[in-house]
Amino acid sequence: MAAKKAKKPAKAKSPAKKTPSRTEFDKAWTAYNSALSGWKDALAEWQKATNGALAAYNDACQKALESDSELLKKVSSSWESTWMEIGPEYVKQQTRMIEGIFRKTNIESIKKFNEQWEKFLKTSGDDSIRAYQEAIKRFNQTWQSGTI
Repeated sequence: MAAKKAKKPAKAKSPAKKTPSRTEFDKAWTAYNSALSGWKDALAEWQKATNGALAAYNDACQKALESDSELLKKVSSSWESTWMEIGPEYVKQQTRMIEGIFRKTNIESIKKFNEQWEKFLKTSGDDSIRAYQEAIKRFNQTWQSGTI
């Protein structure tokens, strides 16, 4: 009769080591999510401030209508001058900022990558592999050109 060999206890699997590129990605991903969160918070504050200003303007107009038409002119004049002071410049700043972001990120190459990726996900077989290869090729070309 053969003696039974004792089973060795299974080794606990150690967590997969992170490669340097994975670690760098994790840092970039965390920074990206933090930036998105900050952006959403800033937009929420801007919307809150805008709504507050509009509500106060409405209230001031109502009070002016109830008491004196000259006060309504004063409220309207104040609104117009404030808007003329900050409105057009604000719109110009936002436009320049968005255009700068598009230039820096080369948004067109990202769109093309996303189109190829979507094509990969929707197809099967050789077409799928070609679409995936094309998406990676475009991404690498963009990455190497330094436009991301």
